[in-house]
Amino acid sequence: MGSDDIADALAILISSICSSGGPIKVLEYTAIPSLLTVSLSESLGAPAYIVPDTQFAEALGILFEGKPASVFQMVEDLGTGSEFDYIICQPPIGRRSSNTNADGFGGESVRELIPFLAEGGTLYWVTGLGVTFDSRAKNTLAELEKAGLNVAAMINIAPGAFAGSMIEGAVIALRRGVQKKFVGALRDLETALPMAAAFLDGPTKKSGPSWLWLDLSDDRTFTDIEQARLLQNLTPKGRHELKDLKSLLISGRVERADKPEREENQGAAFLFIPEYAGSRVTADLDEQSVKPSAVYRFPVDPAKANPRFLAQLLNSPYGKHIRASAAHGATIQRTSATALFSLELPIPDLATQDQIARIDCDIRLLQAAFSDMQDHIDQDWGALSDVAGKIDESKGVLDIDRRVAEWWRELPYPLATIYRRYQVSTDPKYRLDALLNFFEMAALYLATIGTSHVRALRADWQEMIVKWFHPVGAAGIERADFGFWIGLAGVSLKGMSRISSDKELRKKAIEIAGPELVQVASTIGPLGKATEVLDVARRYRNSRGHGGLMKDVDAVRADNELQQVIRDLYEITASSFRRFLLVKPGKAEVTDSGMTFEIDKLFGSDPTFEKEYVELDRPSKTNALAFWMIGARTVCRALPFFRLGAPQETVFYVSNRVQNGEFRWISYQEAREQDFTAPDDELQALLSSG
Repeated sequence: MGSDDIADALAILISSICSSGGPIKVLEYTAIPSLLTVSLSESLGAPAYIVPDTQFAEALGILFEGKPASVFQMVEDLGTGSEFDYIICQPPIGRRSSNTNADGFGGESVRELIPFLAEGGTLYWVTGLGVTFDSRAKNTLAELEKAGLNVAAMINIAPGAFAGSMIEGAVIALRRGVQKKFVGALRDLETALPMAAAFLDGPTKKSGPSWLWLDLSDDRTFTDIEQARLLQNLTPKGRHELKDLKSLLISGRVERADKPEREENQGAAFLFIPEYAGSRVTADLDEQSVKPSAVYRFPVDPAKANPRFLAQLLNSPYGKHIRASAAHGATIQRTSATALFSLELPIPDLATQDQIARIDCDIRLLQAAFSDMQDHIDQDWGALSDVAGKIDESKGVLDIDRRVAEWWRELPYPLATIYRRYQVSTDPKYRLDALLNFFEMAALYLATIGTSHVRALRADWQEMIVKWFHPVGAAGIERADFGFWIGLAGVSLKGMSRISSDKELRKKAIEIAGPELVQVASTIGPLGKATEVLDVARRYRNSRGHGGLMKDVDAVRADNELQQVIRDLYEITASSFRRFLLVKPGKAEVTDSGMTFEIDKLFGSDPTFEKEYVELDRPSKTNALAFWMIGARTVCRALPFFRLGAPQETVFYVSNRVQNGEFRWISYQEAREQDFTAPDDELQALLSSG
């Protein structure tokens, strides 16, 4: 999504609203070199434009020559008695003048235009989102309310709507006699027309994927509502009460962990929370990796809460989200004790807390036991048989070998097909070849996950991806090989992790794509660790050869030596791949709570894909491959490195290289057509971007 898309979406939204109904008069005031209603100059009788900039006014005079549109340079030029059904005011942002009414968002221009608004008309104030929390701008809105103009709509605009700036914006609709308020978030072209139609239809109890109606007294924005929905999805299921952290403490006084304990806290069970929002919470100071002077010591009342349960909860996706939301700071995100006091936590009864804490402790004990076994082997090879026996006992309980062997049942398509072919093959050389194809396909799949989400979450995605497509001193995307895909997966997944950990990037990503997709990105960012494992497989292939003349005994030996790579890859990716699917959205139906899509879930080795109906908050292109986290209300469209081909559109092809001006597509499956060359406009546009 480039910035031009948002600018176009804003123009479509405003023009669609203004073109409804019978004969109307439209006035647009702009202090920047752009117009939102220029497309209406043909259909309307006599639109008027106020353009303070002399050069821009002259250019518009040429553009509208011979048309009924009027161009003025001052509000006074309109003359008394002029009235307009729609006024669009796009004043300068950040300008402070000697005018005592100036608020930095153009409120003084809005005041000047109000006398020209017809009874029953609407004024659209297009400005920066800071208008919703800036004190001066709030005063302007309060004065307008006293004058009888209420906020009829508050629509958040993703960054890119204003030329030369990447600040997020807002459209505030001001109208007399308002009973309800419309809120929405405009983030792409697809939502512009449905949002305009929903606003024009008037108040309803129904809500759309990117809008809804609220009571006039409700101060929430659509982003606030999205955050609440996300928090609800992250909240653990089961009986609980929402309680703030302060209510679970013996006293309201919190010390740094390097200070002596207070007498008043005797009998407390302590919880240690680092001031750094991304650090781990513990119930034991010795388990902290942060220095004590940067850790808060909370005295928990053991009759109300188990501190080990609280630590586990605050380290969960829910806890990380609320801690990140309460943090501040541009470079290092810190959380104050006051902000931590106010964190609302889902608290079950003490018996449930104790059971959760015991399970968490048991898992950590198992991890410690395996670590001890590894240390034992490192120091004494004579203990191999003893350690092997203990591991076999554990494997018997967990049945790890069976899970790894049957991984194809949970893997995304076509990884599942390739991996199953590897598992059922009896020919050693064919089996090894399938395994190496599986590793290479995994690198391409992870690279597509990373780059697709970076494109969806960053306004400057083109600049980043262009650098990644052409790494210095290595093959670029035109001749993509195993190493290229591993490198692209590494940098893009690292970029995803940075978005979720950096507050400014996270904030902008939420503005662009919504909070739920940002949360999904933070969940799958750790997949980047898999690139180190895949690089082991790449180096092995390059050193031992891939295909060619190889004895069966050598192929068996190579297969055995790569078993650890399979296990490492399983450990890093299995839990994510279980919940994070490749899907193909089909037909959609608008419902009261969003849009219901029929999707094909592409997982497992069988190309007869499972269908499911899912509710999404944003439109998705039909038959375009996308990534979806089970339960999420958003998908991320996949970059065009994949395509489904004949027969029955189930064979999976991936981009390999540029050849004679077209793209070579290959399949790692047993396809009738193993490779072919064909054009692809979307992929060509992606490679040409930047």
